[in-house]
Amino acid sequence: MPDDNRFAGLSDADGDDQPEEPADSEDEEETGAGPAFEFDATTAKSIYVRPETLEVLEDAEFEVESQLRREHGIRDVTGREFHDAAVRVLAEHADEIVDRILDEREQD
Repeated sequence: MPDDNRFAGLSDADGDDQPEEPADSEDEEETGAGPAFEFDATTAKSIYVRPETLEVLEDAEFEVESQLRREHGIRDVTGREFHDAAVRVLAEHADEIVDRILDEREQD
């Protein structure tokens, strides 16, 4: 990688490619349900976004969790479920992503 790549080695910073499993087993026991899939069925992948974009993602995650709780009685949604669903929805809207990238480049 070029020396000027500010992200070089970032994924190796902690020496662990897999994030720690979230502590959601207590919630699973309370509801008797559980996430749609196990942590072991996941793959870690880094994404690089601006801080303001990360805030939008975090706000969306909060809103999704709130809606699932209020309207569907799901109290144990995990980050991996949210991220998996978000990426699947994102993949279904490739044309909108193209438009957003083009808009962002025109603004620069």
